[in-house]
Amino acid sequence: MSTQLAIPGDIVFAHSSGIIGRAIRLGERLRFRSGAMWNHVAIVDRVEGGKVYIIQAEASGVTNDKELCTVSPNGHYVVSEPPQGVDVEQLLEFARAQVGSRYGFATILAIAIDILTPGWFPSLRPANKKSNSWICSAVVGESLRFGGWLHHFADIYLVTPAELWSALYE
Repeated sequence: MSTQLAIPGDIVFAHSSGIIGRAIRLGERLRFRSGAMWNHVAIVDRVEGGKVYIIQAEASGVTNDKELCTVSPNGHYVVSEPPQGVDVEQLLEFARAQVGSRYGFATILAIAIDILTPGWFPSLRPANKKSNSWICSAVVGESLRFGGWLHHFADIYLVTPAELWSALYE
């Protein structure tokens, strides 16, 4: 992991100070019984005119029109290289193909229910492929998988930013 100048295919983990970011980190603390630093994750898409643009799943859907500097207002972020062996062109091909997809509000609800219920309670999972929707960590995780990074998640569509960070760097 490094914080070098961002290049296409790099992964961005963000810690924001807004209410949504705090709620995500609280949920991750409840789920994992430990602190969680990250509440958002994105992929560097391109650099144009000295500006770095990212692909991210946000409330308006999967977008590629926001600058990296806007990813974490009043917070901080770290830019890191994808894992060794990842085909960055494949990663970007998949991520770019998701631009325009809807945000996975049902997925967020499923994760919240999963966090608040006992371990024996069946996990819920919306049909992402049918609904064509994403949360930030799922679109990044699936893009990494398309690029050749294999990690065993119980369900990649329900992975949180903290889980993705842990799988990549811990």
